[in-house]
Amino acid sequence: MKSYNRISAVAAIAFAASLSFSLIACDDSSSASNEEVPNSSDSGAALGSSGSVPAGMEGLPQDVLVTYSIHPACGDGFHPEGSCTSITGADGKAYLFECVGTKWEYNQDCEEPKCLTAVSKAEHPECQFPECNAESEGVLDSSWSGNNPKYGEMMYYRCESGSWVERDQWVTCDMEGVAKGDTCRKIEHKGFFYQYPKERVFVYEGDGTWNKVDCPTEPEKECNEENKGTKEKLTSTNSTEFFRCSGSKWIEIDYAEYYCSTGKETFGDTCSLEIYDERYYFRYDSISENYAKWVDAVFDPELGFCTATDYWTYAQKGGKYYYCVGSEWRPASLVPRQYTDPRKEGLTDEEYDVLDLPKDAKVGDRANGLLEYCNYDIFLESPSATVDTYDYCFSPNHYRYREDGSWTAETPDETREDEIDLDSLPCGGSTWCCAETEGMKRRIFEGFDEPERVYQCVSGEIKLVEYLWNRYEKK
Repeated sequence: MKSYNRISAVAAIAFAASLSFSLIACDDSSSASNEEVPNSSDSGAALGSSGSVPAGMEGLPQDVLVTYSIHPACGDGFHPEGSCTSITGADGKAYLFECVGTKWEYNQDCEEPKCLTAVSKAEHPECQFPECNAESEGVLDSSWSGNNPKYGEMMYYRCESGSWVERDQWVTCDMEGVAKGDTCRKIEHKGFFYQYPKERVFVYEGDGTWNKVDCPTEPEKECNEENKGTKEKLTSTNSTEFFRCSGSKWIEIDYAEYYCSTGKETFGDTCSLEIYDERYYFRYDSISENYAKWVDAVFDPELGFCTATDYWTYAQKGGKYYYCVGSEWRPASLVPRQYTDPRKEGLTDEEYDVLDLPKDAKVGDRANGLLEYCNYDIFLESPSATVDTYDYCFSPNHYRYREDGSWTAETPDETREDEIDLDSLPCGGSTWCCAETEGMKRRIFEGFDEPERVYQCVSGEIKLVEYLWNRYEKK
């Protein structure tokens, strides 16, 4: 049989996405069992931000480059190769990036590859099905339902007697040498946002026809109040699904919850599993205020556990410091001083932060706390208008000296009082820089993980003149 599939690349993406979830095969060995542990798989890593400005992106606005540096990697279920993503800069313009391989490349002419997601003859004539005639008898084609590889499912078509006929996924099974009773297994291709794609099993009935075998989707055991919280799994020759009884309904869970959960775990508990001769680590983390779960972790005997929820936790190994970010320990060039200052021992963060506030201050004086926040490999605009890569540390907390002789944290209004009052300026509402404000400065806090910036009105243009950071290294 001849085979043709215009969107095989997207199908492969859906298949790859499906492998990160548990699968179930329906055969004689399907049962509730405790003998098989599934494999673990990585879902991909975020696009790195280290190094200099990529070729072809020189001169792009700093805020666009910063967003680009933390953008998810392309070539996954969200961003197929050839797709576009748009980043809106502070100037209001849209900057387009095209997914090439597994990297985003700046391409202001980028357009979505319509043939990956549509076959509508009316909207996209270039994406029409190939002609179905005697020469193409048996040729296959496919498309996403709703033209949507994120939420849709793959639809299959076969050229039969001069017409395209919609068929089930069994149409992609190999027919060569097949006999009645033979089975064919396929991973269903559903959009990235569908959870738990299943392995589908078809049995050949003869005359070119396959029938789908209905697989169990949950344990046969009843879920009720008596066994609430109990766990079961369905196991086949090559895959396993896990379930927990919640109220009167079986809900699907992952292997970490199945093997690690005791019902009494608390935040910070750890777990490790030997899975196919490889050790995997997990930690029970608070994902949000009211939601905690077992999450993937990396473990180093000296550095400890690191998960995606740690956010720049620091540890020392071999006399060098490392920080945890994105479930990975990375060497730290700059380290927040609360980790290296011996005076911090025995003090809370709040006590340490005010340790060096001046004693001979006058009312209204402003000072930074000792605590630091550090960030690494970040694209930032320099006062010379070039974009460079920096590691830096700055003080996130600021204090004011009061009339009663005490230092207290400044209020948001006090933080902004050094800024120019935009409503009272003669420049109008579109800008704060004009002849009447020549030489004036404005201090702006761009984000929680970036130092404050000082801008100045110079000859009618707003210029970046200073970063309010404690320490920095230009890469």
